[in-house]
Parts: sequence; C-alpha cells; structure tokens
Amino acid sequence: MRRRHLSLALKCRRTAIAVKSVALVSLMCLPVHAMPSDVGAASQGHGTRLTDASGHTLYTYDLDLSSPGTSTCADGCAEMRPPLLAADAPTDLPDHWSIISREDGALQWAYQGRPLYRYARDLDPGAVFGAGDGWNVAFDPIIIPAEFAIGETVLGHVLTDQDGGTVYAPDTDTPEQFECGGACQERWQPVRAPWTAHTAHGFSAIARDDGLSQWAYNDHPLYTYAGDASPGDTLGHGQDQLWQAVILEPAPPSPDWVKVVGSDGGDLYGNSDGMTLYRLMIDQNESEQAYLGGNQCDAECLDRYWTPVLADSKQPRVGNWSAIESDHGGWQWAYKGMPLYLLNLETRPGQLFYTTFRQFQWMKPIMHKLPALQGVF
Repeated sequence: MRRRHLSLALKCRRTAIAVKSVALVSLMCLPVHAMPSDVGAASQGHGTRLTDASGHTLYTYDLDLSSPGTSTCADGCAEMRPPLLAADAPTDLPDHWSIISREDGALQWAYQGRPLYRYARDLDPGAVFGAGDGWNVAFDPIIIPAEFAIGETVLGHVLTDQDGGTVYAPDTDTPEQFECGGACQERWQPVRAPWTAHTAHGFSAIARDDGLSQWAYNDHPLYTYAGDASPGDTLGHGQDQLWQAVILEPAPPSPDWVKVVGSDGGDLYGNSDGMTLYRLMIDQNESEQAYLGGNQCDAECLDRYWTPVLADSKQPRVGNWSAIESDHGGWQWAYKGMPLYLLNLETRPGQLFYTTFRQFQWMKPIMHKLPALQGVF
C-alpha cells in the first residue's frame, strides 16, 4: 500500500486544497483576527504565525504578563529582542490590537494585550530561533473541537487529545468503511465525540457500529494508541503499515550531514560521524550571572576543549540550522542562531561528557526527542 502523510494542511493556501480527495477550506489557516499594516502573517498547518511587515517572526514575553500594558524588556534585552514599534497611535485599531508606551516614550504594538518583539538572530524571514526561556511565538492556532489540542513531537505539531496523547488515523482509501473494534480496540481507542458535535473545519462525528459517536477528520476516524505512555509519544506512527499520526505541521528539516544518535539522555543530533553536536548558549554565557559565577566557557576554554563545526561556505538556512560568520574565520554551523561545537573529550557517538565540567554548562546538546536529562535542549 502506498504510504501517505495524513496532514491537516502541509501547505496552507488562500484557496481550497484537497487532502485525500476531501476539500479543506484554508480559512482555518488564515489569521483569526484582522491585523494592522505593520504586521504580516505566515500560514502553517497548525495556525498562523504573526510576523513584521518584512516576514520576520514576532514573539511575546511571559514576564510582560506581570505588568499588563507595559514592556519588561528594555536595555540589553531590547537589543536582542527589538520591540515592534508603531510610527503613531491610530485611533481606529483592529480588534485584539493595541499600542503601549515604552519607558523611553516609543510606541509598541501589542496583540491581545501582549507586547510584540522580534529576535535579533532571526536573520531571514521564516526563522523561528527565538522561542524558549519565557519567549513564545506570536501565534493564532487553527480552530479545533474542544476534545482536541495541538502537541509538539519529533514528527512536528500533531493533533492530540486533551491529555496530550497523539491522535492517529488509518491510512486507507476507504476510511468511511473502516472501524476498529474487538481486539483492535485493545490497542486503538476511538476518540469519542459528543452527540452535540457538528461538522466544521474538516471535523465531523461518525456513528460506530457499537453505538458510540466518534470524531473523524476528512472522514478518517480518529484514535489514540495504548502504547503511547506520555504526551509527545508517537509510537503508533507507522504501526501495521496502516496507522499515521495526524500531523498538522511537520518538524523542520535538518541538513544532510546531521544524524540522529541514541544516548543515555535520549535521541540527540550528531554530525555525520554520530558525534554529539553542542550549541553554545551565547545569551547565558555572556550574562552577568555567568561571569560572577566564573563558570563561563571563555575563549581559552573553547580553544582547549571544543572544535567548531565549520561550513564550507555560506549555506542557506535548513529549518533551525544555518551558517553564521565564525570567530575562527569563515562560516560555522549554528542551531537556532547558536554556534555548534564538538567536545574534544568525546571519542564515540552518543557521549555526553559536557556534564563533567562546570565551565561546560553553557554548552547544550541538541535533543531530537524530549530530554531525559536535566539541562539539555
């Protein structure tokens, strides 16, 4: 049987597209609310990412929640996270949009009450390097029924149940004739729909032979897998050459030279030889707290223990991977804008010696799956 990718919208467009011969109206991928002229949008399978007018990703900051209507990011923070400024304060603002005054008197755009920022290391449109440590991508998710949520896994953003369990569908040309019952249902539980459920955005309720009402997407009945123990698990994907996770937005790609390698801390990314890739957490390493603690990896530390992962030339960005100008001359590979290194003390794939030395704490391995060790990314 030809394997297909069950995706709600791998490429959101402004016209109707077809998924397994069922029309999917791309309105679910468009911004939920009208936007000012200073703001743009990038449609993705799981929603709409807000951007500035040039297409660079916008972010919100959790610390701003402590002081509604104000920005807590100033000085050095604002250099790395430039606020999205407004030239003036228009009197007629779209719903959910507002303008706040910064301490220096500048005007800054806010969405749903949250000030908006760019990220200095997002050098080209489409990069999303700035999420984490309290920073979130400004995002409008797609409309889904209350019984579902959106989760992030190694496959990308997937449809989940309310407990975070990955949702699957059978990959079959006749989904309306498929029903998992009896012994099959011991492993695959149907996602139940309330009797008041109605058809919208590709979701519908179907009646099962056992009398239950079950959710379906584009006529494909939806199930969870008993073998998934924790949120983020996708062990049912590819089972019996039939079951496929409902992937809303695939995970970003990696360069050809990057491999997934097993380790004591879980699957991580290595180079073509399988040696663990580390990224230098520049923001943390250069912080005042790092220098006061004396635990930063300075230039001597880098030269002694670490080998930069160099690129032959300037490379186009591949997902979260890009080439940046290296302090060693030429170009160096980076992950989410952070330069990549190999630890000279490691001799075989999957090793994680960085935990042995205090001055290495600003180097973090890049995990492919959710980390099992504290302090990995």
